[in-house]
Amino acid sequence: MEEDLTWENQVKYLGLILDTKLSFRKQDKCNSETFWNKVHMILPLIGRHSLLSLNNKVLLFKQTLRPILTYCAPIWCIAAKTHRRKIQILQNKILRIMTNAHWFVRKDVIHKDLKIEMIEYHVKNIPRKFFSQFQDHKNPLINGQVEYAYRNGQYPYPYSTTKWSLPLKPL
Repeated sequence: MEEDLTWENQVKYLGLILDTKLSFRKQDKCNSETFWNKVHMILPLIGRHSLLSLNNKVLLFKQTLRPILTYCAPIWCIAAKTHRRKIQILQNKILRIMTNAHWFVRKDVIHKDLKIEMIEYHVKNIPRKFFSQFQDHKNPLINGQVEYAYRNGQYPYPYSTTKWSLPLKPL
């Protein structure tokens, strides 16, 4: 019994919206909506007039909001720079709200003072941290995965082939 499958323009799989051109535009929009919904829920805690200390606000940001921004990031980071920039803009806005910073304070200064890295650098380090946990693992199959990801070019489909990837092992 054969059934014809219809072609869909976009598919949602494990919370990631894949479209036909892999532009991830719809993913960015959905990600932004989810982010602002969560921000509105915890705004009394991290807002300008909150009585929480700045360290606690940063902790709340790192635990609740940044995972929303970076969900499936190693996959959607192959998107165009304009789409990745939208995620960085969301982070910049919420950090400015948390710190009650004026318009003339540079975003680099805010990031440096709060010790929060830019989204692009954070996303680059996610796979690196993930694979560094398995370097000294007892199981040889898991060690083989680290070697597979590290030896770029020796396998037909190495993990880190994009220009934004960092070496998995320290040089």
